[in-house]
Amino acid sequence: MNGMTMNGTTINGRHVGPRAVLYIMDTLGLSGRTKGIIDLALHLDPQRYRPVFCSLGEESSELADRLRDRGVPIEVLPLPAGLRPDGVWKLAQLIRRLGISVVHPVNPRPLLYAGLAARLTGVRSAVGSLSAFACQVPDREYRFLPQELVNRGRRQALRNQMACRLMHHVVAVSDELGERFCRFTAQASGPIAGLGYWGLRRRMHTISYGIDLAPYRAVTAAEVAELRARLGANGETILVGSVGRLVEQKDYPTQLRAFALAARAEPRLRMVLAGDGPLRASIETHAGELGITDRLVLLGHWVRVPALLRALDVFVLASKFEPYGVALLEAKCAGSAIVATAVNEIPKLLNDGVTGLVVPAESPEPMAKAFLRMAQDAPLRRTLAQSALAEAENKHSIDAVARAYQALYDNPS
Repeated sequence: MNGMTMNGTTINGRHVGPRAVLYIMDTLGLSGRTKGIIDLALHLDPQRYRPVFCSLGEESSELADRLRDRGVPIEVLPLPAGLRPDGVWKLAQLIRRLGISVVHPVNPRPLLYAGLAARLTGVRSAVGSLSAFACQVPDREYRFLPQELVNRGRRQALRNQMACRLMHHVVAVSDELGERFCRFTAQASGPIAGLGYWGLRRRMHTISYGIDLAPYRAVTAAEVAELRARLGANGETILVGSVGRLVEQKDYPTQLRAFALAARAEPRLRMVLAGDGPLRASIETHAGELGITDRLVLLGHWVRVPALLRALDVFVLASKFEPYGVALLEAKCAGSAIVATAVNEIPKLLNDGVTGLVVPAESPEPMAKAFLRMAQDAPLRRTLAQSALAEAENKHSIDAVARAYQALYDNPS
C-alpha cells in the first residue's frame, strides 16, 4: 500500500524521499555554536534530508532569520531550566507531528530532552553535538568565564551520563575536547556511573565546526577596495583587525596596548574592530589614553564579515579564553594572515609559523612584535594566508562537515 508522510514518501512500506532532521537547541541566539549548526542544516543534501529547528528558549537572532529566509521551519518550545517531564512529552508530540526521522540535539540539556522524546516516539537515529564550551570542565583555573561552567560536579556528570546513553552518537569539535568531556563525566559520576570512560568514548566522534567558503569566494576585488577606502586604508596601509563581541573574554585592552606599541614603530599600521558589546565605551577611552584614536575604527555591529576579513591584512584574535575559535576558522577561510593567542584549542587550530603567528595571552609586547613582523614582511603574510586557506579548505569546509554528519544520521548503531 502506497502512502505519503510529512517526511517524504512511503512505497510498499519503504521510505523514500528526504528524511526530516530535527535540530534541538537551547536558543537560537548569536553564537559560534548556533552558526555552525545552522550552516550544517543548510548544507545537507536536499534529496536526502529536510531540516527543522526547535528552540527551547525565546532568544533569537539574525542567524534564525537565515533559516526563515531559506524556508526552514522553526518551532519554539520554551522550557525553564532543568528537566521537566511535560517538556519531554511536548517534544515527543512535536516529533510525531513533524514526522521526524533523525533528532540532532545540541548540548546536554537538549540531548536529554531529545533522547527521551526519541525513545517515546520510536525515532531510530539520535545524534547529539557538544559545543566547545559544553566540553569545558573544572580541570584548569580560569580567572573568569563568559558564563557559568556547564560541567561542575556529580549532578552535571550524571546528566551527561544519561544524555549520552540516549544518543546513538555524540560529537565533539575536537579530539581533546571530547576526551576532556568523557573523562570528567566518568570520574565525577562516582560509583553509580552508568557509562565508564570507554563506554563514553565509544559513542564519541570528532567533527569540526564547518565554515561555508562560498561567501568568502564571492567577495570581489572592487568590494575589498571600497571597504578599505571606507576604513581609511590606502595602498600603503597595513590594516589589522578583529571581529567579535566587545567583551572581556576577547581581551581588547591587550590588543590595544600591543597595537599602540607597534604603531609607534610602524606608521602604516591601522586597526579596525567590528562588533559591539558592553566594553565599547571603555575601549574608546583606552584608545584615547594610548593616543591611537585616529588610527582605530570601531565599526559596531557588522554583518559583512567575509568582505571585512578579505579587506584586512592581518586578523587578530587576542582572547584569553576561547573554547574553540570559530572566528579563527572564518579568518582561515578568508585567506587571512593571522595573529592569535595560545589559549585553549587555538594552538591546535593555528600552526605557529605555518598558518599564522601564535603569541602568549595577555602579553602586549609579543603581540606587538608579531604585528610589526607581519607589517614589515609582505611575503610572510602571503605565505601564512595561503597556508591557512589551504588547510581550511581541507579540514573546515561545511561540505565535508555535512557529509560526516549525514554518515552518522544514516548509521544509528
